[in-house]
Amino acid sequence: MAQASQKILRSLAKAVKSKPPFCTGILPITTAEATLFYKQSSTSRQQDLNWKHFLKHNKEDVLDESYRKAGKMDFGNFASLLNIEKLEIIDRVRTQLLDAADDEKIIKPELYKLNVYGKGSFFKSHKDTPRGETMFGSLVIVFPTAHEGGSLVLRHSGQEWTSDSAALVRNQSTPSIAYIIFYSDVDHEVTVVESGYRVTLTHNLFFETSKLPPATPVAPDDQLLHDALSAALTNPSLFPEGGYLGFGLSFKYPVDTSSLGSEVCSEFVNALKGSDAVIYRVCKETSLMTSLNAVYHIDGDNVLVPLDNLLDRDQYDDEIPYALCHQHDGRIIHEFGRSAPGVDVEEEYIIKLAWVTPLTTYATFKSEYIAYGNEAMSTFEYADLCIAVQIGPFGNRSTVS
Repeated sequence: MAQASQKILRSLAKAVKSKPPFCTGILPITTAEATLFYKQSSTSRQQDLNWKHFLKHNKEDVLDESYRKAGKMDFGNFASLLNIEKLEIIDRVRTQLLDAADDEKIIKPELYKLNVYGKGSFFKSHKDTPRGETMFGSLVIVFPTAHEGGSLVLRHSGQEWTSDSAALVRNQSTPSIAYIIFYSDVDHEVTVVESGYRVTLTHNLFFETSKLPPATPVAPDDQLLHDALSAALTNPSLFPEGGYLGFGLSFKYPVDTSSLGSEVCSEFVNALKGSDAVIYRVCKETSLMTSLNAVYHIDGDNVLVPLDNLLDRDQYDDEIPYALCHQHDGRIIHEFGRSAPGVDVEEEYIIKLAWVTPLTTYATFKSEYIAYGNEAMSTFEYADLCIAVQIGPFGNRSTVS
């Protein structure tokens, strides 16, 4: 029975299709579109491609040049004639990066900074700092300035991709820009520029609307998971008396424990990316109770808590696992294939759960609270975000009335 269930879980995990967390391409531009203006001594001057002069007067304020060495200028101090709407780059974000269910979301690009990398410049591996709760990605445009090196290396979930903008723009018959769009929580670095100047514009990408899109048929990219899930539910070996499937999230999302009400949770669902969005959508459409949750790890036990009921600076006299169950609608996880949890709570607060995809450090956050023993003390617990899917007993799998 256990071996059969493990086989089902492996099939489900394999069916969680992970698209690359980026897209890239080449677009031709005119000479005018390649023109940049910048402020100098309270006046605006057209940049004459004297990048050596630019770097001398616009060095990045970085304490450790072993981490980053480049020139930059924040938006407000420069202007570009490049129109990304005219170039239809945002349409390419929809078709190349986002999921089918994101079609009705309004994407708002905001020009952020101008970067110039001269010979010897680089930027070690890092993640972009989110500039708001609705920010989901970054757009980097590389101008057709002659340069060697300066490749952009992306890393996520144990995979690595390299975009060599120097070769991309050099091999075009007409002046062209290279663009790359990636999710905010993807690790990325710029390798050392060997010669010339790598000139880029960075835009932050936001979802402008907080409304959920209307229900849509299962998209072609979702079909593999939909079929695997349907097959799993018809197999009596998988939780014959009912239980939960757990999916660790593959991307990072901002968590503000002080503002997570039901409305904010709906917005959170709307912000899911990549395979996370696919999992949530497909499970919902299969008539299964699907929810966003946090898993608190406390003294060897794991507690599943709804996203809208997290620890938030409250005071607790009881042991935290007990308090999470009785005051936060939490459930102690009895993980498939593991021994029963050791925490002493009523049977109704224990659920059986099997992880289809593991919890990840991408979705880890910290909840603060006040523990009261001999005296009040501020402390915290770490938790990981996940999607939990409740399935009914064999013969009556649906958990949505």
